[in-house]
Amino acid sequence: MYNILCVDDTPANLFILESLFEPHDSKYTIITAQGGYEALEILLTKKIDLILLDVMMPEIDGFETAKLIKSNKATKDIPIIFLTAKRDNETIENAFKYGVDYLSKPYDEFELFKRVDVQLELIEVKNRLEQQIKFNQSVLDSQHNILFIHDNNKIVSANKSFLEFFNVKNVEEFNKLHNNIADLFMEYENFFSLNVLNANKKWTEDISTNHQNDEYNVLIMDTTTFVPKAFRIEVNALEDTDIFVVTLTDITKLTTKSKQYEHKATYDALTSVYNRSKFNEVFELEVQTAKANNHHLSFAIFDIDFFKKVNDTHGHIIGDETLITFAKTIQDNIREVDTFARWGGEEFVLAMSGTDSQTAFKVVDNLRQIIEKTHFKVVEHITCSVGLTAVNPEDKIDDILIRADEALYEAKESGRNKVCLK
Repeated sequence: MYNILCVDDTPANLFILESLFEPHDSKYTIITAQGGYEALEILLTKKIDLILLDVMMPEIDGFETAKLIKSNKATKDIPIIFLTAKRDNETIENAFKYGVDYLSKPYDEFELFKRVDVQLELIEVKNRLEQQIKFNQSVLDSQHNILFIHDNNKIVSANKSFLEFFNVKNVEEFNKLHNNIADLFMEYENFFSLNVLNANKKWTEDISTNHQNDEYNVLIMDTTTFVPKAFRIEVNALEDTDIFVVTLTDITKLTTKSKQYEHKATYDALTSVYNRSKFNEVFELEVQTAKANNHHLSFAIFDIDFFKKVNDTHGHIIGDETLITFAKTIQDNIREVDTFARWGGEEFVLAMSGTDSQTAFKVVDNLRQIIEKTHFKVVEHITCSVGLTAVNPEDKIDDILIRADEALYEAKESGRNKVCLK
């Protein structure tokens, strides 16, 4: 049963409409309103499936009534067919602007019912489509895997697991936060990330094209735990479209646990540079190699000046970001053959193979100047003091560390933001 609201300021016109629909009362229920305001009141209390709306009415005409109906969230989707004696271009244009169709008075009964039935059928199709979409979404949401639909530019749909993992309310919020989900794929050995792609290729196309021959895994940071999670990623293209169905299956427990232990044993959890343990391992080998081959090797300790003040003033989160930026800045400005690590707290160490003390001084002082000019979030600018020493043939590891530490102490005691060589 469909509820049809007939709106006309002339009672005779409403009587005619009621008479036309009366033989079909098993299918249609007719509700009448003499004017726009009465129609709006009815819409507040009754479910209406379609509106037959006269255009020429006093107080508030049909187009103004339709504008008010369309402006309300609860009624904006109700189809409106205008009934009008006017046939000028402006009337026709407004009829399709505010409604879905129009009929010229006097209207043909057969045409009236055809147009009504077409709109009601469209409502049925829309309702079935919405139900299908809800069903499809419920199927997606029932999956523990992360699923989303990608149109080669952005995500257009996603399941509940996706929203929960990325801590967003909906896809629109995610797209505002991230231009490209692939930007969140972390660069790590044996994991897929954007850096492996040809500049002319999109990541969805690359994986979709090659996934039958290759297995792709991605590493994404879980923002709730700040622990990377590993996923097997599958991308399937919908035939003859640029739409891709992407599945992320959590394989962290299967493949990442050993990598996490390896990473933890090798890298500093905050700054992602080598940790002290790994540096000791590498540096000991470098010292042995330098002595055996009579090569130069220099060692430096960096200490961020007044770092305690950063934590006390801005908090540990900003302090951590400062350490991250500091480490990245140094790492980006040294050679691949150099070994850089976090020593502890705000101290970092650098081993420069094949580098004598004078050359090392220039390198390290240049790094100090780069740090001085670098912009840090919130704190804006920081400085660092550096203790530098060269490895001698007779040195033990402790001798090198003690000498560099003494040089660092001298740099800090003599004013900071400088390099001292010992």
